[in-house]
Amino acid sequence: MKKLAFSVFAAALTFGANAADNVETNVATATATQTGGVFDGLYFGLGIAAVDNGVKFEGPIEVEGQTRENKLSEHCTRLAGTVSLGYGRAVKEKAFIGLEAGLDASQNSEFMFGQARINGLTPSAALRFGYVNPESKSMIYLKGGAAYSKARFGDLKCSKWAPIVALGVEKVCKNLRTRLEAEYRFRSNKSIEVDSKIHKVTNRGAVTLRAMAVYTVKM
Repeated sequence: MKKLAFSVFAAALTFGANAADNVETNVATATATQTGGVFDGLYFGLGIAAVDNGVKFEGPIEVEGQTRENKLSEHCTRLAGTVSLGYGRAVKEKAFIGLEAGLDASQNSEFMFGQARINGLTPSAALRFGYVNPESKSMIYLKGGAAYSKARFGDLKCSKWAPIVALGVEKVCKNLRTRLEAEYRFRSNKSIEVDSKIHKVTNRGAVTLRAMAVYTVKM
């Protein structure tokens, strides 16, 4: 009788422990799924950005009857408004993938020499790959794509799609996500002929820092 009672007691303990483990597992899974779901769907963002860009000239010049190689560069920093529109989904709860289009809008960057100017409107398109942390309700991500930079050097246009890479983090705050992002746009250049001499003009690489609020539209 004692052995039977002990067996029943042990079975009850085992069942209780397994049930508790299942509850904890289900809660953890539900939390992870719920957190990942915050990043699911169509979203748009609005914020501010600081954009540092510049221009560079390289080419031969005549100095006292001698030809010398000349290099001139200049940069400036502008504040910009920034917007984004994208769609993304959490895959396997903690992995995120999305497609995003963005636009930075600021004043044109004017430079002293060469009558150079960089247009303040810079559209972009990129893929985002992220890791979702359910415990902190946050995501860290990498972004890769291209941005269209439009520059003018006197009468010469140097407008190209240039590669971009970015690193960012998002944090869930009620119905919104806050985003901090650092982006680098690679340079683009063009060669021109002036007085039978080749000159190279460069739209230098740009560094952009963004702070945004992002709202997800549930699909």
